Amino acid sequence: MAARVGLLLRALPLLLWGGLDAQFAERVSRELRREAEAFLEKYGYLSEQVSKAPTSMQFSDAIREFQWVSQLPVSGVLDPATLRQMTRPRCGVADTDSQAAWTERVSTLFAGRRAKMRRKKRFTKQGNKWYKQHLSYRLVNWPQHLPEPAVRGAVHAAFQLWSNVSALEFWEAPATGPADIRLTFFQGDHNDGLSNAFDGPGGALAHAFLPRRGEAHFDRDERWSLSRRRGRNLFVVLAHEIGHTLGLTHSPAPRALMAPYYKRLGRDALLSWDDVLAVQTLYGKPQGGSVAIQLPGKLFTDFEAWDPHRPRERSPETRGPKYCHSSFDAITIDRQGRLYIFQGNHFWEVAADGNISEPHPLQERWAGLPPHIEAAAVSLEDGDFYFFKGSRGWVVLSAPLLTRDLALLLLDQG
Repeated sequence: MAARVGLLLRALPLLLWGGLDAQFAERVSRELRREAEAFLEKYGYLSEQVSKAPTSMQFSDAIREFQWVSQLPVSGVLDPATLRQMTRPRCGVADTDSQAAWTERVSTLFAGRRAKMRRKKRFTKQGNKWYKQHLSYRLVNWPQHLPEPAVRGAVHAAFQLWSNVSALEFWEAPATGPADIRLTFFQGDHNDGLSNAFDGPGGALAHAFLPRRGEAHFDRDERWSLSRRRGRNLFVVLAHEIGHTLGLTHSPAPRALMAPYYKRLGRDALLSWDDVLAVQTLYGKPQGGSVAIQLPGKLFTDFEAWDPHRPRERSPETRGPKYCHSSFDAITIDRQGRLYIFQGNHFWEVAADGNISEPHPLQERWAGLPPHIEAAAVSLEDGDFYFFKGSRGWVVLSAPLLTRDLALLLLDQG
């Protein structure tokens, strides 16, 4: 799909500017439409019945949903930006229901304990989670051009990325014993069905199955690397596919690890707020605090410098909590789409584009607010902040003429 659409994309400027004769232009348009329909069917935007002969309305609706998940302008038109997005390397798992799951997650950020319990029961009924917290894994094979110890280190780090932010724990099973999760490299068609056959470099890099099948498959033909500067970074793809084996679907949140498209390894936190919220919804927060191995800077971002077997001198760490492996007291969102995430005496701001601030003291923004608040909300009408802890509540008025001290009012609930 990626290679064929790539060839058609080169002809697209001529098509748009009238540089092709009418007959050839019509053929290119039909071919683009067929390739787009095949892509939309493969990744869950068109049902198998509809995809055989989708109406213009059905095709346009599928394009709109794909554009929304891909953070593109939602037009319902198969434009050049949408076609280019379809050629980008990505996970081979379908995006089915990712919009609905993400919307449900965001809408329940303000829910109380009862709503959280209802949500956990609903996930349990779907069956897309493990019913235990200690899971074993096995690396069945690996790319021959990469050293086995380095690949095993990447696998270990990818599993630990998820255990840092959840109640899950992982251990590597012996080569001859059973394992809950198996990681295997395949080439081309590997008896998963033609829709799951790997397509060589680019396109679908890997795919995985939701619990409790416990399998993740990786395309052996990719140029896998453990560097951030060349090839496809194996650590990032491992971490994404492991997320699927734990029951996480694709996320349309900006910069989320569980977004469907390949994410380069940078120096920012690899897990987004939505990744953390999704895994904690299924398995809860870490028990007894994080057991993370902390690198200089943020957690598991400078992967090339991380060696789990080499003793490392403890370097001074910045004071304050670390967003990437923290559990949260409360989360809310304001009228501008900014998220506010609270933990202890600190809070973070997450901009609409996914950028995360450093931790700020609560007193810096809301003087008099106690630590460890239990719930927070923002009025979408006037922008006032509401905070709750135990039987008490506080409201911070957004009126600009009020000073901060005057704006912080105690609401006595009992």
